[in-house]
Amino acid sequence: MALTRIQSVHTYSSASGGVTYYFDVVVDGQGIVSVRNIRTPTGSICDGMTALPQAVMDDMKAATELVSLLQQETEVDAGNVVFTGQTSQAVTIPVGTLNNTNYRVVFTVPDGTVLEATAKTTTGFTVTAATAYGTPTDPKTVGYSVLVKTGQTSDLSGVVTITNADGGSLAVVFTTPLSTAEYRVLLEPRGFFDAHVPSVTKLKTGFTIELGHVPAVGSDVDVGYDVFV
Repeated sequence: MALTRIQSVHTYSSASGGVTYYFDVVVDGQGIVSVRNIRTPTGSICDGMTALPQAVMDDMKAATELVSLLQQETEVDAGNVVFTGQTSQAVTIPVGTLNNTNYRVVFTVPDGTVLEATAKTTTGFTVTAATAYGTPTDPKTVGYSVLVKTGQTSDLSGVVTITNADGGSLAVVFTTPLSTAEYRVLLEPRGFFDAHVPSVTKLKTGFTIELGHVPAVGSDVDVGYDVFV
């Protein structure tokens, strides 16, 4: 059998003005990245980018950059899990595939639901949803890819903890300033929330991570980051 990858699809969601938009970032067989199938819960948008809020367009640009970065990683395992009302599903990675847990898991979902890879080991992880996902009569098939870095490595990485006192944002300061502010920041939220780096906060000396909310008093959230120059 001659197996050829035609395209890979990554589905994202973005909210603005009380409306949630969904879109696919598609990578074709030649590695070209494009945004397609822009839609809302009421149907597809046929006139492309013209009617989209600027915030959504910014999120599309960020998603495209993220997927482009992911293409510089190697997929070492892939498959599907089906949710029929569960909050988690276990995935087994073949023994010998990995020798550490510094891998990323990318999910392809049918409806923009945010999922997280938890309990990562060298032989598996758990696909976790914030609430029960799917039903026996409406099962949700989730594709996953296990990625390890190849093209780039990050000398600037870490995890920050954002608390209520931080007001929903936290600055990351480089030990030594960079020679340019034209770098990329790849975030890995440890939970079910949005996190982003506004472009205006990217300086040679560091950047700011902003959440879509302020953590409750007494609680905090962790966000992992990698900086690629």
